[in-house]
Amino acid sequence: MNILGVLPHPDFGPWELGPLEIHSFGVTIAVGLLLVLIFSGRRGRRTMGVEEERVHNFAIWIVIFSWCFSHVFAVLFYSPDELLHDPLILFKVWGEISSVGGMLGGAIALLIWMKRNPNEDHLAWADVTMWALPIGFLFGRIGCTFAYDHPGQEAADFGLWNWVYEVSGGAVAEVFPLAMEFPERWGGGIRHNLGFYEAIIWAGIVVVFVILGRKPRRRGLYLWLLPLIYGPLRFFLDFLRAHPGEVSFGGDPRYLGLTPAQYTSLAFIALGIYGWTKLKDNPVQKWAIHGDSDEAKSENTKD
Repeated sequence: MNILGVLPHPDFGPWELGPLEIHSFGVTIAVGLLLVLIFSGRRGRRTMGVEEERVHNFAIWIVIFSWCFSHVFAVLFYSPDELLHDPLILFKVWGEISSVGGMLGGAIALLIWMKRNPNEDHLAWADVTMWALPIGFLFGRIGCTFAYDHPGQEAADFGLWNWVYEVSGGAVAEVFPLAMEFPERWGGGIRHNLGFYEAIIWAGIVVVFVILGRKPRRRGLYLWLLPLIYGPLRFFLDFLRAHPGEVSFGGDPRYLGLTPAQYTSLAFIALGIYGWTKLKDNPVQKWAIHGDSDEAKSENTKD
């Protein structure tokens, strides 16, 4: 007996506001960016003792650069044929974007900022960045869930779950229960919604980081922990992605059998391991506002 069923596809938006058409993806991105600014500002003040405005300006620089780079990465590795027809597409940053490209862009933006600010505590700033980053990606992936722009393969072809179904004697759902019914305009069928799966992953990372972030940790912890968590999960998750031509939009190209995101995930894993070997024995960070201070207690109450 099937005790779980396939998730129906949620439709949110678009909404018309006068001459404007507002899409759910844009709304979730805006909410995510706002929360990143708020929480990174608070954390920067608590851990480093800097003004929240400075952290906001820093975060805006990271966001703008990473967004532009994410578009360039997406065009170069996901739609190179479009670049041949229209080289100016590289400058149309409101178009296609790539999350892993955005991460690489954020890392480059951070390095540029460090070069221009040699007297800052670079490790502390990087920790604040990596601690707040999952909040933005969580809301970004919620937007991807509703936009259906990361379609996966047909859930009926999911060999691992088919094995679980056979072993259980039919006690579980015949089709992977987190699969989603896709609208016909996005290829139809019961598919893996990779945006939804990643939203679950990022939600878990946010919970872990919030728990870890309640007290000082070793300097540089988040700098190596985030890529070591996300890299392997993203690498294996991309094996479920639809191939080009399998769906009307969103099929990811393969290079020697792997997607661009999988190659980037391998780089994340390597960087995470390297960071762990270099930073794992660092001393515990000394916060500007100690966890047992009256101000910190007041902030924890408000949070």
